[in-house]
Amino acid sequence: MSQESPNAENRSDRGPLLGYVQLGAVGVAILVAVYFAQAPDRGADAGLGLGSAPKPLVSVIDPVPTDRALQVELTGGVSLAAKARVVSEVSSRVVWISPKFTNGGSIPAGETMIRVDPTDFELRVEAARATVKEAEASVWREKARGEHDARVFARDYPGLELSDRIRRMPSLAKEEAELEHAQAVLKMAELKLERTRVSFPFASRVLNASVELGEQVGPATPLGTVYRIDALQVEAPVEIRDLDRLDPVIGRTAEVRAGGQAFSAQVDRVSSVVAPRSRLATVFLRFSEDSPTDSLPLPGTFAEIAIEGPVVQSVYVLPESAEQGRGSVWVVENGTLKAVALRTVLRTSADWVVEPFDAGDGVVLGTVSGGREGLAVEVADAWADSGARR
Repeated sequence: MSQESPNAENRSDRGPLLGYVQLGAVGVAILVAVYFAQAPDRGADAGLGLGSAPKPLVSVIDPVPTDRALQVELTGGVSLAAKARVVSEVSSRVVWISPKFTNGGSIPAGETMIRVDPTDFELRVEAARATVKEAEASVWREKARGEHDARVFARDYPGLELSDRIRRMPSLAKEEAELEHAQAVLKMAELKLERTRVSFPFASRVLNASVELGEQVGPATPLGTVYRIDALQVEAPVEIRDLDRLDPVIGRTAEVRAGGQAFSAQVDRVSSVVAPRSRLATVFLRFSEDSPTDSLPLPGTFAEIAIEGPVVQSVYVLPESAEQGRGSVWVVENGTLKAVALRTVLRTSADWVVEPFDAGDGVVLGTVSGGREGLAVEVADAWADSGARR
């Protein structure tokens, strides 16, 4: 016969009570966690004594309306408006080449750069001169005969009119024509002799030279390529809207920076078509006539161009740091940020020219961390667009 002990009975009575206590403790822990999750700022911040987050500090600028001369800045390069092939107008062998006639050489106007063998042409000139002297003698002889026949006729037939035939006018006219032909042949021979010296009537630079001493050359033989120094030009792609702002663009002055130097230039012409891919036109500029020719940049040199445009009135000039993206700015209004989209008049490397707008308490410079419409900010500095602190 079995008996239950007192210890076993006590353990069975305490079991349910301990489970209820544990369940209640878990419930209290859950309630506390939910409370702090719903009010973290009030509980945590109050306990730590941090208070509310500080307002972002911003620097602003106060733009004022001003008159501004438009300046369109472009990038392009130095090119050639024209170049000339060097050829010999007569056929012969090359007997002399100027040491200046080499790639990069400069040759003054009228100076000989190549000479071909003139011997054959000198002989032709001598022969033509002899023919001229012979024709002159024939004319003189025919005139003398005519004068003699006229005197004889007047003596034998006094009172009768002299005819052209008696004065030998037809034969004299023929001899004079022969003289003129001989003189023309002499001029042609002298011209061909002169053409044995190859030169140009303008100062030039040599792009390339491809001729050797002793080489047989002629009108179909290319000897090299040169260009006039005043044929240098600057060309640059330009947007159509910039052309409209510069209208009329022809004749406008510009500054060209190329090869580490600055040159004055003038807009000479604009392309008659727009590039099909870029949708850009091309503007061509000529260097000023007073620019030293020996200092002008070489073809192919990169160039930065600033074309002076008309004056626009009552515009705002903002620094690039004011733009917040897509042509908009932050404006401080009643202590909060407000986004304003602007209409651009012109952009340069340093300035952003826009149409006037309501700037509120100032235009924010630089980026604002966490910037958004309506964000409360504190103005640290305010500057007028002239650079003076407000």
